[in-house]
Amino acid sequence: MSGQLNLLAAPCEERVDVPICRSVLNAGSGALAEGDRDHPLFEHRHVPPRPPKLVSDRAWLAALEFAEDELRFKQAGQAVLDLDRASGSGCSGGRCGPSMPLVMSSSRGIEVDGVLATWSWVLAGRREQRDVEFAIARARDLAEAYHYLDYYGRVYGEPDDRDGFDGVGNQFSPVPLIRRLAEEAIELGGDPASLHTHTTYMRQGIEEAAEMKAPSGAAVP
Repeated sequence: MSGQLNLLAAPCEERVDVPICRSVLNAGSGALAEGDRDHPLFEHRHVPPRPPKLVSDRAWLAALEFAEDELRFKQAGQAVLDLDRASGSGCSGGRCGPSMPLVMSSSRGIEVDGVLATWSWVLAGRREQRDVEFAIARARDLAEAYHYLDYYGRVYGEPDDRDGFDGVGNQFSPVPLIRRLAEEAIELGGDPASLHTHTTYMRQGIEEAAEMKAPSGAAVP
């Protein structure tokens, strides 16, 4: 049986805008509203069927949110969440606060106030949320793309700062990584060209992605 859809959840056909703001660039899918740290910008509210021992929707949603954080941590540098890559998930710690339950991860699953939701339950639940609230899932992925574009666009500096690390031989160039993330952002409906380009590498990667994704015969600005 499908979980009950919270009436506050965004309809699946509704587009969720992803602002290019400090919170998105810093936190990606976990971005919070400016000036309101209790209000996530891209929050899943659909409640899938709960594991038998989890008695509240609040605890179950907290488990699902923490599970995505765990997966994204292990899939760093990837914009689109991959729920099939869950091997070895867990064991990175926990989270708690005055207005939230104690949530912890392990190789078995996610525990909320000591009650375990196994990875099979958690992954199935998050998959259902992403299917039902497709626009929110897409916005979360796009926010991750912007986050990593901004991060990798800063961290490598300019070519002149890297002692010739330009991709020749065994040397690493960040351009392919930035290009891939920019392509993902475009596929998700975003506009990576709107980001502030910190370095030559970032500019080149975004421009190459725009050229690759431009319709045949269309001029790229």
